Amino acid sequence: MIARTCIVLLVSALALPACGGGGYAVQSEQVFLLTNLHADGRRVVWSVNYTNPPGSTTLPICTPVSIDRIGGREIRFTTLNNRVRYRYVLHRSARAPLQQHLQRHFGSGCPNIATMSPEDQSGIQQGQIYQGMTKQGVLMAVGYPPEHRTPSLDGDVWRYWSSRFGQFEVYFTNGVVSGIRN
Repeated sequence: MIARTCIVLLVSALALPACGGGGYAVQSEQVFLLTNLHADGRRVVWSVNYTNPPGSTTLPICTPVSIDRIGGREIRFTTLNNRVRYRYVLHRSARAPLQQHLQRHFGSGCPNIATMSPEDQSGIQQGQIYQGMTKQGVLMAVGYPPEHRTPSLDGDVWRYWSSRFGQFEVYFTNGVVSGIRN
């Protein structure tokens, strides 16, 4: 076995053991996106989750993908429906380890949104936030807010970036979106 190599076990929890060093190739079976992801024109998805980066493309929840490579501060993956390659890159402000990002966004099964409220379903399908959505619906629709701007998902205000220079806030009352402010 080569030193500094990690083995990734892709099971329902997508466990990633801690390891140091460079990247390593992964041959994953089909997994699914657990949130909508927003890629920029260079096919990079930033962990700070710009919701409208320049030249953006939305990768919809439940998109089947294969994980190609995990290493350093990025996850490389390929969409299985059109074979386009993307990079999920940890922003310099990221606090959570790469394993947590992997578990947040990639899973062995597709989430069932049919049991969610009409507001959640619409927001998830449109990749937008609407009043009346739950926190879980917002996470699926636009992803996780940047950790350094929203250190806890238990709070009533989540701060997102629409681009490198644009920000907005989502307000919750009793776990449901009560307002959005640019």
